[in-house]
Amino acid sequence: MRVLFLCSEYEGLIKTGGLADATRALAVALQKSGVDVRVMLPRYGALYDVALTPDWQSVYFSLAGEAMGCAVRQVAAQEVPLYLLEHHELFGRERPYDDGLHGYPDNARRFSFFCKAALQWCLEQDWKPDLIHGHDWQTGAAACYLKTLYAAALPNCRFVFTVHNGAYQQPLSMAELYANELSWGLPQLRPSLLACGLVYADKLVTVSQGYAAELLEEPAANGLSQLYQQRRQDFSGILNGVDDQIWDPAIDPYLTHHFSPVDLTGKLHCKQQLLRHCKLPDTDWPLFVSVSRLTGQKGYDYLIPALEQWLTSAQAYVVLMGTGEPLYVDSLQQLALKYPHQLRFIHGFDEALSHLLEAAGDFFLMPSLFEPCGLNQLYSLKYGTLPLVRATGGLKDTVQGLDQPQPTGIRFNEPKPEAVLQALQQAMALYQQKEKFLQIRKRGMQQNFDWGSAARAYLALYQQLLN
Repeated sequence: MRVLFLCSEYEGLIKTGGLADATRALAVALQKSGVDVRVMLPRYGALYDVALTPDWQSVYFSLAGEAMGCAVRQVAAQEVPLYLLEHHELFGRERPYDDGLHGYPDNARRFSFFCKAALQWCLEQDWKPDLIHGHDWQTGAAACYLKTLYAAALPNCRFVFTVHNGAYQQPLSMAELYANELSWGLPQLRPSLLACGLVYADKLVTVSQGYAAELLEEPAANGLSQLYQQRRQDFSGILNGVDDQIWDPAIDPYLTHHFSPVDLTGKLHCKQQLLRHCKLPDTDWPLFVSVSRLTGQKGYDYLIPALEQWLTSAQAYVVLMGTGEPLYVDSLQQLALKYPHQLRFIHGFDEALSHLLEAAGDFFLMPSLFEPCGLNQLYSLKYGTLPLVRATGGLKDTVQGLDQPQPTGIRFNEPKPEAVLQALQQAMALYQQKEKFLQIRKRGMQQNFDWGSAARAYLALYQQLLN
């Protein structure tokens, strides 16, 4: 079975969030299952230093009558064959989607170009895919092109479209629809690149069963609930997994101390190491950690006021790392100044430090307003760091609360500071019950969220389509 992945991020090359982790881990897992997988993404300016093989191909086509061309180059020494689509004007920018504050105004053109060029490349290779798997709005146009402009040239090729986050849609003006040859039966009220994938893909998937159910209704569907409902028979949820070559506390190369459910000594050493790094006293207080994009989606509108109230009396440490919207950055910096003996805010992202945070923490803060799947709660479970989550999307599917028979973390329902505050107080009380806390910690570490399960589910979906 020949499968082409189209994506805009891939872990190890370019990453802004969990999409990169998911595309790489799933591609590797499918290859291990015997699928001939190849991956294509744009060659952003940040990828100009990546080592390439000497061979490359030129691709020429037209887009709404305009002659276009690009190069396709293969990345050297990759476990899954990985191709970069190169066009300096459209993709030779350091950041993939925005200038740091605003999305690029030509994103519709950039990713429509990427999609059509990828299909044209398929025609010109000895290797032709049986199935194309597109990931998120950046690849939605490919589903439209495959079923319209390329229907005769690639008649047996099928398309699977995974929605990793339905909040990002890339709306299309009428001018952009026609300029990119996308005016083919899209919903008139909300045309977008995401809608292209929803309308034209053979099968639709999102990254958890809980999020799949939420997308059938507003406000989670962001105006597209009717479209999801129309495709209900072709729509399913397949939970993302954990890449245990990267995320396993027993072998994690970023950790100087390793541990497992059998021997947790290394976890205590990791906690002590992080406290030293943050210049906090080594006191037996619970350590709450988070690694996150600083956006409204991640629940900061109600997490920050809850922390501000809670830290006035709580004997606990909080260490947060992330980048994002200036409003939340400023608020967290002010909070760190107000509580210098309890809270540290690390503005930025560091891969090694993100692993240490997962390993060191007692609780991981993930109070998301919505969460299609979430990966950090899965990492946290594996690292014995109890997730404190809002019961939404993939978080609801993967974390069992204290009121459930086999708890693995702490859950709350309402997106309000009062609900977060109550959850924090539950965590404090649980931490004092050392035996119960240890039991829940070990239960979480024994959960299995491997990518093999997701790969088997996708493989079954592919086979159903191709048969």
